[in-house]
Amino acid sequence: MFGFVSKLPKFRRNESGALAPVLAVAAIPIVMAAGFAVDYGNAVSVQARLQAAVDAAALAAGREANKSDSELEQIAKEYFESNYGNPANSGTPSMQLTVNGGSLTVRGTVTVGNYLTKVAGYDTTTIAASSEVTKEATKLEVVLVFDNTGSMASQSRLSTLKVAANDFVEILFGDREVADTLKIGVVPFSQFVNVGEDKADSFWIDTTGANQLSRENFQGASFHNWRAWEAIQNRSWPGCVESRVGNMSVDDVTPDTNNANTLFPPAFAPDEPGPDANRTYFQVGGQRNYYYNSYLEDSRTGDLTRRQEHYGKYFNARVNSRTRGPGAGCNIQPIQELTNVKQPVLDTIKNMKADGYTHVAEGVGWGLRVISNAEPFTEGAPYDNKEITKAMVLLTDGENTFNSERNHNRSTYTSYSFLHQTRVGSANYVIAVQRQDQLLKRACNNVKDVGIVSYAFAYNVPSATQRDLIKGCASDPEKYFDPPSNAALVKNFQQIADELRKLHLSK
Repeated sequence: MFGFVSKLPKFRRNESGALAPVLAVAAIPIVMAAGFAVDYGNAVSVQARLQAAVDAAALAAGREANKSDSELEQIAKEYFESNYGNPANSGTPSMQLTVNGGSLTVRGTVTVGNYLTKVAGYDTTTIAASSEVTKEATKLEVVLVFDNTGSMASQSRLSTLKVAANDFVEILFGDREVADTLKIGVVPFSQFVNVGEDKADSFWIDTTGANQLSRENFQGASFHNWRAWEAIQNRSWPGCVESRVGNMSVDDVTPDTNNANTLFPPAFAPDEPGPDANRTYFQVGGQRNYYYNSYLEDSRTGDLTRRQEHYGKYFNARVNSRTRGPGAGCNIQPIQELTNVKQPVLDTIKNMKADGYTHVAEGVGWGLRVISNAEPFTEGAPYDNKEITKAMVLLTDGENTFNSERNHNRSTYTSYSFLHQTRVGSANYVIAVQRQDQLLKRACNNVKDVGIVSYAFAYNVPSATQRDLIKGCASDPEKYFDPPSNAALVKNFQQIADELRKLHLSK
């Protein structure tokens, strides 16, 4: 192009041909058009960089919703300058941040020097870009509800979950050890949920036997689970609780001392019939009855119920077994209530272990209680606080189960006590599992009904029916995951963390 321009005088001086003046005049708009194309392309490139810079500045400032305006402006400026860089022929850009209630706007301008259109009097071009961000989305409360049952030990599932969850927490917290706008809680579950032995003095733990469920495994109206813990000399309550009756097992009904059924019985696995020996059996009516959790000598003879429910054997007793006892089944990490401190969350995830059977509804029910602002846990914000986004991430690897046993209890002891007590509506294994599934549906609907964004993982779940059940726990189909591999699970958790962290540009 420049070579062509240098030859224009020769066309003007050659008067022998009538075509020369015409070409000379026609070349001027051609050159101008080429000049506009070059300068326009440069302006578009600078515009893209300016837009990226204001977007990055707005997102960075938006993540620090509780900072002062001057602090937000400094954060935005650092990100703006870092992302804009130093494009060719660009002047020094300017940036302005405006905070308006729950949103903030970043505007940037820069003057770009033109290359070829100067000949037409256009020396520079001014470019502008803006980005508006809604600050509310940066305030997050997240509860992680994780299956810690025995099957999670297979195929490195639990170890992979720990990696995925650790990445999730690190992405959300970033380099902050304490966050102003983020809280995370963790609810490990199996056949029990452990609320923490430090909750023994909480009013919502039934230490007086007011709830009839606390007395169900003992003869006599005055003996109950907590009295049994007090009677034994060398064991103390590890923190697991039984489920409340009926739909209250999953509903977030606030505990009330004036309504005994709203209190949570402390779990106490009764001494089952037999001497202090593992897998003892009794022959009754021609059938052998096997018992897994016999850890004391029976203080009564006679039928199986009499042997198991007599409470005299607990007074001043000592439990010698390491694998059996009143805490059987409570080998699970305690709940980490919502906290804005990173390390306790990471520690809870690190210390999770696989043991026990699967009661998914219990996990979801306690996840809801952890993220709410009402007792038994009160660290969550009220649901009508529009500045808070609440989210739950549920992961399970199997179907709801009981451990069926060949004895009068019909199962091992869980948060629903024994199958024969029909806590879930039936002593029949199949019907009881179906009832668990119904409770899970109710628990997940409770979560969605209060506006919690719900993600759900069916992790190596073999049953299509169960996968559909878990899928129904997600807020929408895009928030349901069925990862085909451990690597996919890690990637899915990173995806969710990025989605929760990212503020959507409103303009």
